[in-house]
Amino acid sequence: MSKKTEKDRARDDEDLDDEDEVDDDGEEEEAKANAVHGRDDDDDDGTEPEDPYWWTPHAVLSALVLIGLLGFFGMFNTTPLARLAAPVAPAPDDHAHAAAASPAPAPTPTPRPPRPAQSAQAPREMFGAKHLLVMYKGSRRAPPTIERTKEEAQARATEAMKKAKADPSKFADIVKEYSDEPGADKRGGDLGRFPKGAMVPEFQVGLEKIKVGEVSDLVETPFGFHVILRTQ
Repeated sequence: MSKKTEKDRARDDEDLDDEDEVDDDGEEEEAKANAVHGRDDDDDDGTEPEDPYWWTPHAVLSALVLIGLLGFFGMFNTTPLARLAAPVAPAPDDHAHAAAASPAPAPTPTPRPPRPAQSAQAPREMFGAKHLLVMYKGSRRAPPTIERTKEEAQARATEAMKKAKADPSKFADIVKEYSDEPGADKRGGDLGRFPKGAMVPEFQVGLEKIKVGEVSDLVETPFGFHVILRTQ
């Protein structure tokens, strides 16, 4: 290969200078274009610039979640906003307050008509007596063993009366001998104490005709013939 002449070398150097100028001009135009569009040479690596407000959506979302949790647990019920939203009771009227403070007068009870005074009941008169009873067939409560007639019963009772009048102290013995009343012999004919009207009327009348310790005449009742000794 033949060596380049000086003239050829000079031509090559000029070509290189022209290429450098073209490169410089291209770089200068690219820099101007970047300046117009707001780009810098440092952005040529293909990465976008970082947004300084990237945290704003996250903060808003966190605040909404926090508000929802507080509302779920009722934290806003005691806040001033909740009190403003709650209905306010109307102020009580002064007249109504005064009426509520002063109790209403109690109604005057209507007096009941006085009850008629009950007449004091006098205590019932008490009596005491012993007696013997001679029954006959057909008399009240006469047992089937009684076969005597009414006349026979009257004669038997008269006999017992005479003995009792002769000696009242033996009245219990006379009862055992003559009386047909069940159990009379064990009690000696004693009826104890009883109020007026407790016995049949015929017996009560015959009892009131005698005094205490006296023996009565024959007293006839539906049960038969009685001889009475008053003890009270």
